[in-house]
Amino acid sequence: MTIDRTIKALFFDIGGVLVRVDSSSAIEKLSNRLRVEEGAIREAMSPELLEQYEKGHLNSNQFYENLLINCESGEKIGIGEFKKYWQDVLFPNDDMLDFLEKATQRLPVWLLSNTNDFHFDMLIEKFPFMNWVNGGTYSFIEGSMKPEPLIYERAIRRSGKQPHQILFIDDLEKNVTAAREQGLNAIHYQDFQAFQHELRSNYPDLESLIESV
Repeated sequence: MTIDRTIKALFFDIGGVLVRVDSSSAIEKLSNRLRVEEGAIREAMSPELLEQYEKGHLNSNQFYENLLINCESGEKIGIGEFKKYWQDVLFPNDDMLDFLEKATQRLPVWLLSNTNDFHFDMLIEKFPFMNWVNGGTYSFIEGSMKPEPLIYERAIRRSGKQPHQILFIDDLEKNVTAAREQGLNAIHYQDFQAFQHELRSNYPDLESLIESV
């Protein structure tokens, strides 16, 4: 039996696809406020600590407290002030947001993102695209993060589509590889020009979505 591979839903990563992530200004401000080197801030945000936070195993207060301990700063700042610094890292990727808006008028669209509650709060407050989509699957809620299979399985189930009917777009190759292992179609997003080319080459039925972007 031939499988119909027509794309019937889209999954989008957020950071690195729909929004640019640039933490340089936030780290500089936090460094000045805590009176420690920027390198100390970056080291304090260890992959292990970030993973625990983005899986929801640490809440924002616990993440903030661990980060301050790791920085070894004698300065103290409140959680509200820290939140402002932590949120000042996400900026709109206008070309992809234009594409997303057009896509939502034609197909069900879902978000599939590794994120945390502070960034999620900011996205809801400042980025209208969060209200354009059908819904989302987020690591800090699910207790699982890409490229782990569980978060993909839950996103697929939530969409109501079969994996081969879904196109997933993510900026990290390891997440794209994991998505393909779950049976999803996937594009490794690097820049909008390359994305346009791959869409035209491999998904011509979606080409009309980029014609006027």
